[in-house]
Amino acid sequence: MNNLKNLLVEAASFNPKSLQFPNAWCGHLPFAAWIMKAFTPSIFVELGTHSGNSYFSFCQSVLESNLNSACFAIDTWQGDEHAGNYDNQVFLQVHQTNQENYVHFSKLMRMTFDEARSAFKNGSIELLHIDGLHTYEAVKHDFETWLPKLKAGAIVLFHDTNVYQKDFGVWRYWKELQEKYPKNLEFFHSHGLGVLQIDGAVTGKDTSWLLLSALEKKQFSEYFAFLGNRHIDRVDYLEAKKKLQQYE
Repeated sequence: MNNLKNLLVEAASFNPKSLQFPNAWCGHLPFAAWIMKAFTPSIFVELGTHSGNSYFSFCQSVLESNLNSACFAIDTWQGDEHAGNYDNQVFLQVHQTNQENYVHFSKLMRMTFDEARSAFKNGSIELLHIDGLHTYEAVKHDFETWLPKLKAGAIVLFHDTNVYQKDFGVWRYWKELQEKYPKNLEFFHSHGLGVLQIDGAVTGKDTSWLLLSALEKKQFSEYFAFLGNRHIDRVDYLEAKKKLQQYE
């Protein structure tokens, strides 16, 4: 546990190199960097990457910590009814960032989540981030269809667990999963992020932080919320600056 505490201190100094609009995930960037170092997954997969804020924070942590992790971003880069539709410039920016910094261990897979599944062996993925379409049916489908690809004891992240508007249903499915998987915690800032570990022990992986007391989980969540707020502010500042420059 001492090593995890040291990594918590290090998370405060994480400085993401890639920050793009929108800011929805930016409050979780320090946690993304922390969990890569704390859990050291051999294979990390992200379902839904958009402008790359989350994905490149995971990748940056791999690079800076010299981890032996293979990373995969899966997205059509066309948008959906929740993220909105966007043009090809978003993918081109993500592709450029990946090529310039992470291409030796990171691969962008421009396809649907279902199309990408066959590229991964069953029981191979140790860390999965689900951030696609956020209806109840969609997130349930994504988790259940990718579950066979997860290694025993893998960790899964669900974004938007704290969004209750329109037809967002991640919160509803997350409540069901909490009943089934006792090793879990939830962050309530930045639209919410659910974290759970599926059944099965992983040798050498310390996940005691998923079994903290209710008070300790609250403190853990508040710590990362505090760290993440500055990155949200920074994205908002950069976006405002960009808009002002258009009028100069």
